[in-house]
Amino acid sequence: MAAEYGWRTRDIVSFRFNQIDWDKNVIHFNQSKTDIPVEYPLLSSVGNAIVDYLKHGRPKTDAKEIIVAADTAKKGQPLSPPTVHSIVSKYMSKANIKNWKSKKHGAHSLRHSLATNMLKNNVSMPVISTVMGHQSTETTKIYLSVDIEKLRQCPLPMPELHSAHFRWEVQ
Repeated sequence: MAAEYGWRTRDIVSFRFNQIDWDKNVIHFNQSKTDIPVEYPLLSSVGNAIVDYLKHGRPKTDAKEIIVAADTAKKGQPLSPPTVHSIVSKYMSKANIKNWKSKKHGAHSLRHSLATNMLKNNVSMPVISTVMGHQSTETTKIYLSVDIEKLRQCPLPMPELHSAHFRWEVQ
C-alpha cells in the first residue's frame, strides 16, 4: 500500500475489508492524519495481492483489519505502525540494498520512492500531492529527490560576462 498508493503506515494498519468496493474496483476511507476522505482505484496488483494473502497468508481471525500479525504472540491481531516499519526494514536488509540503514527505511521510505518515481514519470506536482494526501505542494517537495538525469536535459547557456572582476578562461 505504501509502495503502490503512498499510504501512511497508520492507514495501512487500519485498512479494513469494508473499505474495498470490489464491484467498482475502488478503495475508499478517511485518511488517518487528515481525516479527509480519499478514493483510490483498486489496482490489479493490489487486489491480487490481497486475495493471495487471504488465501495463503492471513491467519484465521475475526479482525476487521485486512493485514494482521502472523507471529504467535499477537497472531491474528492488527499490526502496529512500528511493526510495519520493522517488516519493511527487515526486507530491505534481505534485498541487499547498499547502505540501507543510512538511508530512510521503513514504510515511509516507500512513500518517498513513489513520489520520486511519479516525478520521474512526468506526473505533475499537484497530482503527486493529491496521491500523497498533502494539502500543499510545498509539503510534497520534501518527499521528492532530484532527478539528475532530467536536470541534465535542461541546461541553460552561460551568458558571457564582461567584467574587470571576472575573467573567463576556456580550459
